Amino acid sequence: MVGKAHVSAADDRHAIDGLRPEWLVAPGTYEEVAEVMHYANTERLAIIPRGGGTKMNAGNIPSRYDIALSLSRINQMIEHEPADLTVTCQAGITVTDLQSRLSDAGQIIPLDVWLPQQPSVGGMLAANVMGPSRAAYGALRDFTIGMRVVTADGRVTRAGGRVVKNVAGYDLCKLYIGSLGTLGVIVEATFKVTPVPKAQRHVMLYFQKLAHAWGLAAELYRRGLALSYVQLRGTVGESQSKDYRSTAWSLEIGLAGSDRSVERSANEVERLASDFDGAPVGGDWPGGPGRFEVGPGGANGVQLVCLFNALPSKLTSIIGQLQEFGWPQIEADPATGAFRAYWHGDDDIANVLTRAREIAAQQNATCVVEHCPLELKRRIDVFGDPPPSFDLMRRVKQQFDPNGILSPGRFVGRL
Repeated sequence: MVGKAHVSAADDRHAIDGLRPEWLVAPGTYEEVAEVMHYANTERLAIIPRGGGTKMNAGNIPSRYDIALSLSRINQMIEHEPADLTVTCQAGITVTDLQSRLSDAGQIIPLDVWLPQQPSVGGMLAANVMGPSRAAYGALRDFTIGMRVVTADGRVTRAGGRVVKNVAGYDLCKLYIGSLGTLGVIVEATFKVTPVPKAQRHVMLYFQKLAHAWGLAAELYRRGLALSYVQLRGTVGESQSKDYRSTAWSLEIGLAGSDRSVERSANEVERLASDFDGAPVGGDWPGGPGRFEVGPGGANGVQLVCLFNALPSKLTSIIGQLQEFGWPQIEADPATGAFRAYWHGDDDIANVLTRAREIAAQQNATCVVEHCPLELKRRIDVFGDPPPSFDLMRRVKQQFDPNGILSPGRFVGRL
């Protein structure tokens, strides 16, 4: 189906949570993907699509895993219409490669990527990767306007289109994004693009109190400044030191737009910072949103990473309760209420997680486990309790994948 050179025995590099497939298959065309899917569906072989491999441990542990379906050979930019502000590309293209090609026309896709040499476009869509620029540009579901998806039984289907004003049929793109490959294999996507800003500036401020950092962030958004992102980061716990370099919280602010709007916004940020007891960082800082590094198997001391989603107004309350419980690191998006909490050390991680979910439930927030020891992951659903819509989700899965061969067990409720 794909040629002998593109089929090999899988090894530990292709394992997911310790579960290793039999084969690594790398189709080169949509039709080859469809043939492989049809064969796997007929033989009841479980397939998990693979892009850059940066999110392969997302979701629950698969219940079965026979074939790793690599999309690395399906990696071309299909069509770019600069005047229409759209681009169509294949799912295996890396974000770096795509952004580089778009930059020739002075355009970008507003994706937040921390390992830009690895993530593929299809992988980011399947995992619904979002960052702090979401408040300025929207989430993936907002600027993805079309897809080609191969179904479990081997059909190449379309969702959406290649033009911005497209209202034909159901918007299935929103269904596929974030489904972790459980409903189909994304092979192509069309995005809205945006011009590269004429001017950009990055500002970092230090704070001794969480309330001051969050208060400034809320005020910046209220004033409608030229913000490209605002990211709150730091150690949970307030410093008693007068030295701001040793304090607990930092606010990283990105400004983008015309020269005059960026200059005006930067002046406003500087003026407001003093009102909230913020101090600017000294020395060189490259700028841009970042992530705490989490190595495989809990490297760098990180044993548990939880992604919380709450109303922005509840953010400081939840973080405050986590602070009392002892969570040491936080990374938050003040505009959307999404934040990650990082737990270090060899404590009873199960009890730590139980308490974190209790705190989230009290504030009507969600808590999804992004990283934890494998022994704990075997005993929990990383998404928490199934939502009220779970029966509907189960019926959708049954319609799209009746034989359960697409990433079985990885999604909510082990679908």
